[in-house]
Amino acid sequence: MVPLSNGEFTLLTVFLENPQRVLTREQLLTLARGRGHDAFDRSIDVQVSRLRRKVERDSRNPDIIRTVRNGGYLFACTVERG
Repeated sequence: MVPLSNGEFTLLTVFLENPQRVLTREQLLTLARGRGHDAFDRSIDVQVSRLRRKVERDSRNPDIIRTVRNGGYLFACTVERG
């Protein structure tokens, strides 16, 4: 079991609900926080970095949460709903 902050848990939930789909920073902020935000808000990058440190084998070479250049982030795992 990996302890997550509320923000990390919410972000992971957003990724799990949108697998294999590139999500922009703006989409992640809206889906995770559900409120207005600054278009230049980079706090989502910090949150993704923290989440990667907890779920990736090697956070410097991520396999689960990938960065898509000029796109955003991609949750690369397949998610099966039961």
